[in-house]
Amino acid sequence: MQPTIGTVLRKEGEGVAVRPVLLNYGIRSLKGGNVSQPVGFQSVTSSKRRNVKKCWYVFLLVGFFGIFDVCKIVDDLQIFKGSSLGLFHNVEAFLGEGTFGFVTKCHNFETDEAVAIKISKSDPSFLQQARREIAILKQLQCLDPDTCNIVRWNGYFFHKDHICLSFELLDQSLFAYMKERNNFGLPVMELRPIIYQINMALGHLKSKGIAHTDLKPDNVMVVDRHQKPLRVKLIDFGLACPASELTPGFIAQSLWYRAPEVMLHIPYNEAIDMWSLGLIAAELATGYPLYPGNMPYDVLNFIIETQGLPGDYVLERGMNVEYFFFRQGNSQHRWRLKSPGEFRYATGLYATDTRYIRFKCLDEIEQLMRMQMGHHHHHHLLVSLIKGLLNLDADQRLTPMDVPQHPFITLNLDIANNPVGTEQELLEVCVQP
Repeated sequence: MQPTIGTVLRKEGEGVAVRPVLLNYGIRSLKGGNVSQPVGFQSVTSSKRRNVKKCWYVFLLVGFFGIFDVCKIVDDLQIFKGSSLGLFHNVEAFLGEGTFGFVTKCHNFETDEAVAIKISKSDPSFLQQARREIAILKQLQCLDPDTCNIVRWNGYFFHKDHICLSFELLDQSLFAYMKERNNFGLPVMELRPIIYQINMALGHLKSKGIAHTDLKPDNVMVVDRHQKPLRVKLIDFGLACPASELTPGFIAQSLWYRAPEVMLHIPYNEAIDMWSLGLIAAELATGYPLYPGNMPYDVLNFIIETQGLPGDYVLERGMNVEYFFFRQGNSQHRWRLKSPGEFRYATGLYATDTRYIRFKCLDEIEQLMRMQMGHHHHHHLLVSLIKGLLNLDADQRLTPMDVPQHPFITLNLDIANNPVGTEQELLEVCVQP
């Protein structure tokens, strides 16, 4: 029996994909979010159990005494609350950590303001990553960070062998904001300006020939959660690069927000960011990620279940299609997605359904929104926008220039739903020189 629309398939945290991305200002805990081991029962030796127990004992002990809140270690660098960074910064709090290092809240004595400092590891590969991010940020310095919805970068400095990037201090990520709402979808009045502002940021990146390649709720920051309507800014340019340098086979984007052309090794461009925007819009509308897979096969399987197969002309361009698909002879489609059993036989990897809610088509998003918030005659326009952003053919996908012209953006809310008229303020386009 198939679950009906709006049915939660599993409880929070029960048998679901672990979110592959965390934290703010470009720090992530799992690179790409891929799962390299088959999902399923695996035996654990007694020695491994003992090691796991030891790890938990240490974790509980350290957590009990609050050491994680007062000290961080990156390579041979120990940072405490109250420590100095560079010449003008004093550490006040720790905001997040991950593969590349961690982020601290600091007080800048020179400017007398609170800032966020992203501290890179001293390993050469991470230093090179930080230098690439600096190069991108320098290209974006000519843009107004407030009107272009991009985090303000204050520059960088060295602390011993570590590169430290200074950013304006923002409130919380969209992921954290949604979590505070218990994963309940946002009303149209909040959705419209958020989508518009993220698209604004992507439009300015495109004007500079830059692809973000890691757009997700964790990398969109709320400026002030108490300010209505919400103002948001795009952060984390650690994986951003010139669109001309994007190469088929290079794995960009976090898995849950990864465009099909990236997984299939089809030539791609900054349109992959618009795909991610579509998934963010769906997640903000429903409260749950649309395609939370453990591995690329899962995500492709979810996409095809909800949106159907990409056209043959799309699949024929992929260099990795046969890893996921079988070629058929006499059929309407030349390609067929391997079944979970066929994929497991070919790769040894176990497919899992980790979705909270299973949509048979994107139109069911509107039904779920009605169940959560009641009827609103702009729900169908939002779904239309999401469909345009999630077009399986990247060449037909909506662009940053198309989104402001979409009826969901251009049509004002009813006065009853927008009594103070503040939404229109966020729909004013700023043209940069």
